[in-house]
Amino acid sequence: MSAFISIGHRITVPSLRDFIITHTLNAGDSLVVSSQDFQELVHEIKSSGEGIPDIPFNLLGVNILQDPTDAVPVGKLQIVKNEQSYL
Repeated sequence: MSAFISIGHRITVPSLRDFIITHTLNAGDSLVVSSQDFQELVHEIKSSGEGIPDIPFNLLGVNILQDPTDAVPVGKLQIVKNEQSYL
C-alpha cells in the first residue's frame, strides 16, 4: 500500500473535499483514515444535520474508509487507487 499522508491540519469533510480536488483523485479511489478520525468524520456529518452517513461514505466519488488494521496514524490518511478486479 501507499505511504501515509498528512494534509497539514485536522481531517474534516471540507479538508478531505479539498484534498480530493487538489490531488485529482478519481471516482472509485479510496481514502483510508484512522478509526479516531473516521469516528470524528461521522460525528461531523451527523452534527451537520445531513443525517447518518452510509458506511463507507462517499465524497465526490471517493470512498472514505476506516482503517481496519489501525495502521494509519491519527491525522494522516492513505490513498488506495481504484484497482479493477479481473473476475
